[in-house]
Amino acid sequence: MTTFLDTCVVISLLDDAHRLHAWSVAEVNKCKANGPAVICDIVYCEVSIGMKTREELDEAIDAWGIERIQMPDDALFRAGRAFLQYRDVNKGTKPGVLPDFFVGATAEVHSAPLMTDDVARFTTYFPAVSLIRPPNPPVAPPAAAPMAKAGGP
Repeated sequence: MTTFLDTCVVISLLDDAHRLHAWSVAEVNKCKANGPAVICDIVYCEVSIGMKTREELDEAIDAWGIERIQMPDDALFRAGRAFLQYRDVNKGTKPGVLPDFFVGATAEVHSAPLMTDDVARFTTYFPAVSLIRPPNPPVAPPAAAPMAKAGGP
C-alpha cells in the first residue's frame, strides 16, 4: 500500500536530532515493507528549503527510497475546497496552511494513508484520510529545524 509522507516526517527522517527521528525511521521502514513511501510536489518544495542544492535534496530523498508523485488535478481542486472551508471557518487566512491542504488532498485522492504529526488539521479537513501519527503528537507542529544531514536508512 502506498503511504504519503508529510513534510514534518521527511524533515525528521533527515535530522538525527529531531524529536521524531526514531519514530519516523521505524514507521517509514514499516510502511515501505508494504508499498512505496511517497511525497507530493509541495512536500518536495518544503523540504528543499533545508537543502543547498536540488541535487542534495534528490540524493536525500533517494537515500530513503522515497518516491515523488505529481499532484493530480482532482487533488488540486480538493485542496482549494478544503482551504475555502478553512477560510470560512477562521474568517481570514493564516499564512502557511495551504501546503497542508495540498498534501491532505493528494493522499485523499489516492485513497492512501498519510504519515504526519499534524493531526488536527488533517482530521478536520480530510476525515477520510487514515493518519499514521506518533503517539502524543503536538497540538501545533514546531518550526522546522535545520537538517543535520541527508543520510538514508
